[in-house]
Amino acid sequence: MESSMTIEELIQEIDQPNLTSWKLFAKGSGVNVYRRTDDDHKLVQYKCFSHIPDVTPEIFYKVALDVEYRLVWDKYLKEAKEISDGEKNGVYWQVAMPLFIDNRDYTFVRDYGEYDIGGRHFYYAMTRTEPFQSIPPRKKIVRIETCQSQTLLCSDGAKGLKSVFLYIEEPRGNVPKTLWTWVAKFGVPMYSKLTHNACIAYPNWIKDKTTKVPTVAEDEIDETAAAAMITVENDLVNNDDDDDDEIQQEK
Repeated sequence: MESSMTIEELIQEIDQPNLTSWKLFAKGSGVNVYRRTDDDHKLVQYKCFSHIPDVTPEIFYKVALDVEYRLVWDKYLKEAKEISDGEKNGVYWQVAMPLFIDNRDYTFVRDYGEYDIGGRHFYYAMTRTEPFQSIPPRKKIVRIETCQSQTLLCSDGAKGLKSVFLYIEEPRGNVPKTLWTWVAKFGVPMYSKLTHNACIAYPNWIKDKTTKVPTVAEDEIDETAAAAMITVENDLVNNDDDDDDEIQQEK
């Protein structure tokens, strides 16, 4: 896995994105996602730039770290809980997959903090998969063993935020190309809306945890995505040099 970026390098990405060797993968409201793979096509890497004009970086940061709240608003998160092995603390994450694909799960550690650099205030969060003896792999769920994310947030100079999000994963199991189609065409736009709704509702939810988080038209989006995946073959943004139908790794 590639080494993590420093805070200063992430700030540079926010101010002057480096997109050499990256290809546009998906776009949402205020979100651009770029993708690349390594030479062996084992590690898939994403770089996401966001601008949300009506959410402060502080609120987004708190939402990102709140495991309990994530289960409230994230329709694809089937299970999440804080875990520990002795003095090592982390999070268990199980993600529900579409298309009859086996669910994926993760055990990871987190690092996060706030920094004042160059007259600006930044919020940083990092996750990295690590094994936890207390959470062994489960049958019929693919355990992702190599995964890392970094997020850096700052003010947009008004009432919103700017951010960069870096994500690296070695997908395991058989991942059909139609899944990338679904993510690019429907997953990213819908997830952007779900995250935005979660941020807007968070201050009220903290006061009253019976508060309902506004949803996206989930059933309609899912039906449309499922229909499109039957008919669409190669019309997503082309990010791979090969035309293999699947990325195949050992389970």
